[in-house]
Amino acid sequence: MIIALLAACLLAGCGSQPSRIGSAALVGDQAIPVSTVQQRFEAVVGERPQLREQLDEQGRKDELARQIAAFTVRQKLAEVAARRQNLRVSEQEITQWVQQRGGARAATEGTIFTADEVRSVARSLVLMRKLGSKHLASTSVVFDYTSATSRAEAERKANRMARGQEQAAELIQQDKSEGVPAGSGRELSAASSPSFAAQTPLFAADEGTVLAFPGPGRQSAGQWLVARITERTTGNGDGQSNTPSLGRQGAQLTQAFGARLLGLTAQRVGVELSPRYGVWDSLELTAAPDEGQTSGFRIPERESRA
Repeated sequence: MIIALLAACLLAGCGSQPSRIGSAALVGDQAIPVSTVQQRFEAVVGERPQLREQLDEQGRKDELARQIAAFTVRQKLAEVAARRQNLRVSEQEITQWVQQRGGARAATEGTIFTADEVRSVARSLVLMRKLGSKHLASTSVVFDYTSATSRAEAERKANRMARGQEQAAELIQQDKSEGVPAGSGRELSAASSPSFAAQTPLFAADEGTVLAFPGPGRQSAGQWLVARITERTTGNGDGQSNTPSLGRQGAQLTQAFGARLLGLTAQRVGVELSPRYGVWDSLELTAAPDEGQTSGFRIPERESRA
């Protein structure tokens, strides 16, 4: 009787946690059905027969499915962030976004979505832009850091720094004495370098989080930054009055920064990707084929205390 009841609960999805069965991903307590990703996949390859042939020839169907799954997760994260920060997008704003890009078909040409999905995609991208615009002028971080020359070394140092402030300080002092670039109390503001802010996960992590990722730019090839966020500040206003002048790239930069900030939402609510799409890359907010191909490491403070 008990076994039958447990089986029935599993099939029906009993309990407070969302079911992993049939889910492409879990974002907090919300499940994204596999069927959603499959429908999007079939829609885009159905509309573009040449793409289907190309994917078959190159064996890249899994790659397209991962891209669609990852963007669908980012859409859900944008919804969560918008609810928490009272951000809204009107139908008029969506229509304007589509019209500025020459209509639905032109806006989705060369993308992983069809014209039928353009309003859903537009809503998410405008939300990201509003999120970035709200916080670009007021977000700053202070962090302790060191360097590594390989993924394995970066992971080892990140895990050591995640064991607490004392371990982080000892590692930094040791590396500095050996001539390794390292330091404490480095402060950065997003407004001082919007382009950099849109490219780095440093501004999208809670205090105590350790991040490890390759340094930006070709000159940093083979160099990893390992950073422990010690302080993060951000304002609660609309951000409009103090937003730095960004010129023609303003909308693009604020959208990119807003997309980066979804990493903070993902860290707080949790994201779990179905193995059929690979593993969740918590820094780039995308799907990687396996753990060894993620862009780096994010170790939240709650894990470091375990």
